[in-house]
Amino acid sequence: MHKFIGILSVILCLMSPAIAQESPNFDWENIPGGELVMGDSFCNDEQGNSDWCSDETPHKVQLDGFLILRSEVTNQLYYRCFKDGFCEPNELHDSRPRDFSKKQQPVVFVSWKQAHNFCKWAGGRLPTEAEWEKAANRENLGGAVFGKKYDVGAPNRVGSVKPNSKGLYDMLGNVYEWTQDWYGPYETTTPQLNPKGPGEGKQKVIKGGAWNSPAHYLRVSDRVARNPEYRYSDLGFRCVKLNNRKEDS
Repeated sequence: MHKFIGILSVILCLMSPAIAQESPNFDWENIPGGELVMGDSFCNDEQGNSDWCSDETPHKVQLDGFLILRSEVTNQLYYRCFKDGFCEPNELHDSRPRDFSKKQQPVVFVSWKQAHNFCKWAGGRLPTEAEWEKAANRENLGGAVFGKKYDVGAPNRVGSVKPNSKGLYDMLGNVYEWTQDWYGPYETTTPQLNPKGPGEGKQKVIKGGAWNSPAHYLRVSDRVARNPEYRYSDLGFRCVKLNNRKEDS
């Protein structure tokens, strides 16, 4: 009898890590496939093709449907991934850690690789730039948190403003979001199916503007390049997946 109990205890111990690593229920929103015009004429029409926005040449792409998280990944969700032994801990703000570490704030101070690993744990991956623009939508952009002073501001609780017409919160403002793509010139030839950006690069594309952004950066087409190894106070992420199945990336 004692031998049986001992064997059972060993089995339960071996099973417990697998049980702990089961991901929580995520709130995914379905984005149907179809045509998308990436980029915008804003830079040419209103900014005289200024350098900061000259990389947004409008072009058409075709996308398959996908699922995307309705909200940015929160500190609480990221901690769950860390607790399960899959994610590295994110860093804290040097002087104001409590201002950035509330449970329902978007997680920040995460590198591109850390964001990638979380999405893999969640059964998905980071969105491509094209998928992100498709989800951000141009019909009803939703509310936005922006224009806070850098030395005193911080992200808001996720979902604290109205969603866009696709049911997604904080696609513009609150925190920038990592995408899958390397930063580089658009491939503007058509047709393109599910474009993934350049094959290699030094910086990753981030999208959406943040709590400390001026209003003119809160545009669906705006493209910003960031070092994937660095961690920032205004940069978080959300995940996508295809057809209710796990991604292999």
